[in-house]
Amino acid sequence: MDGLVNRIEQSGLIQLDLSHEASAVGRAALDLAPALWQGLALREKDFRQWLKALDGAPFEGCAVALHCSAEAVLPEWAWMLATQAIHAAAPTVHSVHHCAPADLGGPLLLAVVEQIDVETYRDALLVVKGCGLQSGPTASMRLIERLRPVVKSLMFGEACSTVPIYKRPRS
Repeated sequence: MDGLVNRIEQSGLIQLDLSHEASAVGRAALDLAPALWQGLALREKDFRQWLKALDGAPFEGCAVALHCSAEAVLPEWAWMLATQAIHAAAPTVHSVHHCAPADLGGPLLLAVVEQIDVETYRDALLVVKGCGLQSGPTASMRLIERLRPVVKSLMFGEACSTVPIYKRPRS
């Protein structure tokens, strides 16, 4: 069987597994509903005290779903203060996203895409692994925007069965 040649291995294809990168990040959530006055409204002074007492341990190294489970309208500054409090309490927090905990996959994948060092893929023949990417199109669309200027070609799927996405034109 010495005559068998692994053409995929010899092709020079590089596989990018975004789901693996995203699964390496822990997940946590912070619900702002307990900080509401009578479950309806936000009082700034009380809210600031609640945030000041925030334990950062559950958020260290994690992507955080920041949400409010109560049907309350929160001012923009509340989301800003909460995000700042999370970062202050947990300096190694990966990222903070406004979403329900069950919906964290898409924003987390987008954060992973934003943190990719695209230069490592300069002139590469890149395959974005398709299995496990079911978190919406936003991260995939942003990935194209970031990688298109540097890669030679970009495909989606598995090395044995790919969908061509982009190929740099010959000059």
